[in-house]
This record gives sequence, structure tokens and C-alpha cells, in this order.
Amino acid sequence: MTSYRPLSDWERRIILRLLLEAPFAGRDNLLSQVENAIARSIDEDGSISLKCSLAQKARVATRIPVEGEAQDSDGVTIHYLLHVVDGEINELEVYKDDSTRVLRQTDPEDLKVLIAG
Repeated sequence: MTSYRPLSDWERRIILRLLLEAPFAGRDNLLSQVENAIARSIDEDGSISLKCSLAQKARVATRIPVEGEAQDSDGVTIHYLLHVVDGEINELEVYKDDSTRVLRQTDPEDLKVLIAG
């Protein structure tokens, strides 16, 4: 199991794209959490476990308040789900509709962002 490390530039850009697309409950607190978040790789598709400190808890409506979608180079949809547990960012889950491996990192600007509820 890998140890926690600073967010990569790509990870930070993906998370910020999800958070900055449209306002939703708890978003501002999640943005402040990203500033000092650390990450640990979970799988080869880009999913990461997240930890933060010194930030106010976010009151979100659901565990996954925001997600994004993009097309992989094979045409299959990649999903990016931001999980929030007990008011703190907890995970960025990355997977494809057909469960095959993600072939390329999505440009954050290519994400279609979906806000829950």
C-alpha cells in the first residue's frame, strides 16, 4: 500500500474542475479542504484516497455531491466521483462504464460535470 503524498497537478486540476463548475451545498468548504489535501493511490485507473486537515467540515447533501464524465480514447465513458465522508473529502473514484482500464488521463476541461440533487 502506498503512503500519502501531495496531490499531483492533474489530480488537483480534476478536483478543482469538479468543484468550480457550479455552486452546491458545501462546495466552499470542500475547496478549502483541497488546499491542504494529501492523496494515496488506490488503483491504476487514477482513483485516490484523500485526507485533509485544518479545514471546516462541508455540509453536503449526499456522499457524492459532484461527479464528472469524459470519453476515454476507446470511446467508453470514464467517471470521476468525488466522495465526501463526515464532511471531508475522502476519495476521488475513477472508473469506466465497461470496467476496462482507463487508457488516458482526461483533460480536466473535457469533463462534463454533474451536480447531485
